Formats: sequence, structure tokens, C-alpha cells
Amino acid sequence: MSHNTSLLTNAVWSSHADGTLDFLLEDHPGLLGIGVGHRLQDWLADAGAGQGGLSPFAATGCRPFRIDADIKDSAGLGRRVLVTGIPKAAGTGSGYSGAIVDLSGQCQAQEEALRKAREHSLIIDYSDDLIAHSGPDGCYLHVSPSYTRLMGWQPEEMLGRPVIEFLHPDDQASAQAALAYLVTSDAQPLVTEVRKRNASGAYAALATKACPVIDPATGRSRGVVMVSRDITSEQAMRHQLRDLANEKLALVDSIEDGFFSVNAEWQITYVNQRAAAFVGATRDAVLDKPVWDVAPGLAESMVGAHLREAMTTRESVSFEAFYEPMGVWLSERIYAYADGLSVFFHDISERKAAEAKLEELATRDSLTGLPNRAWINSRVDEMLGRAAPGGVATIFFIDLNRFKEINDSMGHATGDLLLQQVSERLCQCMRPGDVVARLGGDEFVVAATCTGPEAASAIAQRLLAQLKTPFYADGLEMCVGASIGISLAAPGVTTQQLFQSADTAMYKAKASGAGGFAFFDPSMCVEAKRTLKLEMALNKALELAQFEVYYQPRIDLRSKRILGLEALLRWNHPELGQISPLEFIPLAEERGHIQAIGAWVLGEACRTIKMLNARYRLDLRVSVNVSARQLRSQSFVDHVLHALAESQVDPASIELEVTESALIVDLGQSADMLRRLKEEGVRLSLDDFGTGYSSMSYLRQLPVDILKLDRSFVNQDASGFGFVAALVDMAHALGLSVVAEGIETPELMGKLEGMGCDEGQGYLFAQPMPLHALEDYLVRA
Repeated sequence: MSHNTSLLTNAVWSSHADGTLDFLLEDHPGLLGIGVGHRLQDWLADAGAGQGGLSPFAATGCRPFRIDADIKDSAGLGRRVLVTGIPKAAGTGSGYSGAIVDLSGQCQAQEEALRKAREHSLIIDYSDDLIAHSGPDGCYLHVSPSYTRLMGWQPEEMLGRPVIEFLHPDDQASAQAALAYLVTSDAQPLVTEVRKRNASGAYAALATKACPVIDPATGRSRGVVMVSRDITSEQAMRHQLRDLANEKLALVDSIEDGFFSVNAEWQITYVNQRAAAFVGATRDAVLDKPVWDVAPGLAESMVGAHLREAMTTRESVSFEAFYEPMGVWLSERIYAYADGLSVFFHDISERKAAEAKLEELATRDSLTGLPNRAWINSRVDEMLGRAAPGGVATIFFIDLNRFKEINDSMGHATGDLLLQQVSERLCQCMRPGDVVARLGGDEFVVAATCTGPEAASAIAQRLLAQLKTPFYADGLEMCVGASIGISLAAPGVTTQQLFQSADTAMYKAKASGAGGFAFFDPSMCVEAKRTLKLEMALNKALELAQFEVYYQPRIDLRSKRILGLEALLRWNHPELGQISPLEFIPLAEERGHIQAIGAWVLGEACRTIKMLNARYRLDLRVSVNVSARQLRSQSFVDHVLHALAESQVDPASIELEVTESALIVDLGQSADMLRRLKEEGVRLSLDDFGTGYSSMSYLRQLPVDILKLDRSFVNQDASGFGFVAALVDMAHALGLSVVAEGIETPELMGKLEGMGCDEGQGYLFAQPMPLHALEDYLVRA
């Protein structure tokens, strides 16, 4: 028996009334596994169809039948067959004739179609897309379940109703036209965006693809299938991105920088108003134009070179460059991307001009126009870095003599004129290549190359000669002179060391006498170190109670009785011993300690004189020196009154000594302060009288009680006594007492007494002494 596994087609059969086959014709013989003589119902049962006792054969009488059965063929393969039979002669019971048809392929196709239909149904049922079918009349025929899930509509609420009824009124006309087009014979799919109303009345934005449906048999339209997706969020995001882009463009247009972008062909794709105005055009006029045609001279400029480089390398760059065609400095930032460049630029001409001015201020002295400290330092660095043949770098540190007195007495304007003239003279007498600089105040520096000390001495002498010649400012003749310190570079010396050495030598020259110069010697460092040590110790000397007040008696030259005391400050350093006031007082003035020290001395003197007068039943006065810095303080008078109140001393027992140089810094303010103090009962004396510039001119303006003659006037030969006598007479004529300092011999005392001098002090009577020694002195006196 053949076991052909191809599809079973038709088998024709005939049987007796009991189902026994009397005829069988198969397309594929042997496939069914039965033949004539077999009972059809038994075969069905054996083949697995479960049809034993087939009812048509078991029933009384014959009738037509149709049976679907699942069988297994002779090869054991499952088959779905249709068995049909009709009586050979109605009601005779003579048997049946019929056919067996294999339905397996048809069933499989049907099941595949059903499977696909189920899959499509699942896709449609669970898709987030809205799927609908409208008829040629534009009414809904079918909607997907997603309409209920996403839009809230039940299918029965939509079916049979026009599509456009659910659309936004503004979208209905265009949608109606689209539906009318899609039912025409040559219609093509359309993609559009519409707003569709949901069940709650709100509108959702939908991206919709609408496709015509054509009946393949008739070619007629069966309506339109619409697949829509809710793009409300996407549309909102697009609007947000558009608004953000517009905001950024507005921001770019509002910044102070000019901005433009170009594509790979150098066409301007965007430009803000500031950039357009920079080239004298409008934005519309420059858009899409080549940037080289818009900006004059750009192609040949350094800016253009940077643009081309960024376009080639695709690397962003920032730079500053001078844009020659328009004469401005530009700061630019170029950002490269795949399709072109974005450029920010800013006119920094004002900043560059300010930087140039700052550079000038940083390297030039504003008063004289000379190089300043920073510039001369760099120049000396260069000189030390390149050794000149036959010469070494040499620094001349110049400090003017008596400049402070001139500046204080005649005013800063006159002092400035003097400094300008000094700078001109120094420049005139220097050789080519030598440099003159001003360090500040009245300090100047000359940097020169010298063959040795002799050449340096010649330069120093030439400088001193220039500065000794009188200067003229505001109609006044002034002689200043200078002190010069010289330092010659040694191997390995630094600029700072060279300057420091010259500065040290200058102080040595100043100490040895006005109008000289000195070369630096390492031994000078010892003195410089001492000064530095004193300076550091001075910071805490008052706090550590290292100061002590000594007192020197003042004597009535007629009665030889003690009338008063002068308070003199002494410094007892634990390591350095007794330090001279001539050494530390200038340091205290320079470093700003003198006000605190002066206040302490005044307080000590007030307490001491009150104690002495009470203990020894005396009526002594104590004089206290006042520095120029104290007198310039607005709170000086208050400090004096506070000391008087704290000690409860009689103001008439206190005498304040001021020098001419301290008073004439600001004569009006000084006179006002002294008047206020005199109104409180404090006595005032003018110290070192006669050493200033114009004592006679302002003496009448000051409320002083006493004139103290400087020892330089007192200790003169016989030819000078006439001048001293004239000063005494002048003071008496003004109602002032006269005190002579520095009396060391009986002969000098006698001469001063004969001139009518009122008081004297000096070693002839007593040296300055501490308080305990003073009390012994008072007991003996």
C-alpha cells in the first residue's frame, strides 16, 4: 500500500446499507488504508475518528449525511476529512454513495487566518495608536479600543457619527476636504495634524496618517483608515523648545557681545543687532551674505586668520587681536561645529587703553615721569643678566637733604616742583645708557655701568654738584643737596641685595654729614641689623615697660632756684642696654609709634609733677616734648585733656614743647590747637628756636609763653653773643620768657644772665636723671 503524504484530494465510494464498501476510487490509492469489503464506520473508528456505529448506517431507513472527522492516514498523519453520503435510492435501504474530501489544508489556512486575525486584534486592542475606519460618507464604521482607553469614548458613542464632528472647529474644514479627497479613485495617503476632542471636552493633538481603502473586486472606495497618535506632549515639548530657542536668540541679541554664525561656505546664518551695527548694517542686510563681504578688511586681518584656522581645524579658540581696518581691539571667542562657526566678539579698546595707562602708571612715576621702582628693578635684573665688557652694574641711591623741611614749610605743591626739577637735573648729567628712577618721596636711584669705584665716585660727584646748585620754585631759592649711597655689583648678587646695599650706604653717607657719598661696605650691615633689631624691639618696648622718664632741672638764672623740669624719654633694652633717644626717636616717628609713646610720657610727667609738688611742697612745672606727628592728630587736644583729668594735675604745672618744624606743617591747625590748650591753662614753649626758616614771620601768630634757644646759638664765640642778646630782647618785647639750653660753664651762665635770659638748663646745673635720683636732688637743693 502506498503512503503518499501529499494532500488527499477526492475519494468516491459506494456501500451497502450496512456500510460495507462495494466501491472505492482514490486519487491516491492506499492512502486511506481501506478498500472494498471494509465497513466505512469501522474505518472511521480505526482511523481515530471515534465514529464507530455511525448513526446513518445504524438508523432504520436511509438519509443523507455529512460528517467532519479527524483521522490518521496510512502513514499515521492526522487529517481532517469531510465524509458525505446519500442514499442510492430514497427509502430503499439499498446503500449509500458518497465522497471523502481532505480538509486539512483548508483548516490550516483557516487557522492561520484566525491566528493572524487574533494577533492583529491584539495589536489593535493594545496599541497606543488610535485606529479608526470611516466609510465613504465620512462616518465611523469601526474604532479601536484605544479610543476608549485614551480618549474616553465608547465605540457606540462614535460609530455612525461623522469624523469631523469630533475635531476642533478650526480643523474641520481641512479635515472634510482631506476625507473627500481620500475617497477618490486616485487618492494617496495623507499625513496631517488635527486636534480631536476627548470625552471630557478637552482637545488632544493627533498626528494622523489617513489611507484610502479600495475594494479590490470593484475598485470602489470603502472609506478611509486613520491611524492617529497623541502628540500633545510632543507638541508641547516642541513649543517649549521653540520658545527656548527664541529665548536664547533673544538673549544672544541682548548681550553686550556681538554675535554671528557662519556655515561652511562662510555665509552668515545668524547675526545679532550689535554685530550688525558694528559693521554699520542691519541684520536683514547681512544675512546669507559671505562674511568676507560684510566686514571690511576681515580677510586680511589677524581676526580673519583666526576664523580660517578655526574652520580648518574645527577647534574652538579665544583670543584678543587688534582689528586694523576699524582701529579697535577685539576680544573674540570662536566655537567650531560640524557645519560652521559661531563667533562672539567684544570691543575692548577702552580696556586696552586703560591697561596701557595702568602699565604706564605701574612703570612710571606720575609726578616726574621717571621710571619707578618696578621698572628700575627689571632694568637692573637685565644689567645683572648680561655682563657689560669692562664694567659692572652700579646703583646710586640718592636721598635729598632737608627736603622734608621744605615740603612741610612751603607746601606740597612747592615740594612737587622741586622734585620735578631734581629729576630733570639728574637726567641731564647722566650718560647714554644710564637710567634715573624715582622710588618715592625724595628718593632717587641711578643705575649705571661703571668700571670701578673711581668711575662711580666721578658720577657721584657730578650728581652732587648738580644738586648743590640752588633750585627756584614759586619765586623762592632753595638749596637741598643730597646724600648718595653706592653699591657695585659683585658676582652672584641679586637686584634686591644691590639696592639694599646702596640704601645702607646712603644712610651711612647721611650720618657722616650732608652733601656726601659713601660706598657700601659689609661692615655697614652690622649697623643696619642693629637698626632692624631696634625697630622690631620698639614694637613691644612700651608694652614690656622698657621706657623710663628722666628729668633735667631748669634753673632761674637770677635766683639760681629750680623752677621746673624737662621730661626726657629713655629706653632701657634688656640686651642692647641704654639706647640713645637720637637713635630710637626718629625710628618711632618713622614707624608710627611716637603717638602712643608720647601719650605715655605725658601721663607719666603729669603724675610725677603732681606727686613731687605735693611731697616737697614745691610749685614746679614739667615740660614735655610734642612731636610733629602728635600735633597733626585731630585728637591731640583731647589726649592732653584726658591726661590732665586722669592725673588731676594743675594744668599750669604742664608745659608742652613744640618745634618750629612741627608747627609749620599746618600753621593754622597748629595755632588753633595751641590756643585751645592755653585756654585750659597749659603753658606752651617753642623749642629749638632759630633753627627754622621763618621764625620771625609766624612767631606773633602762635600763643606760646616761652622761647627755648637751641644750644647751637648758645655755644658760640663772642661774635655770636650779640645775636643771642637780640633774640632775648625780641622775646621779652613779645612778652615771652627765654630758656637757654646747653649751659655747661659758669662763664656762659654769667653772660646769659647778663643778657637778661630768664632760665637755663645744662650739665652745669644737672644732667637728666631718673625719678629716684631727682628726689635726692630736690632734697639737697
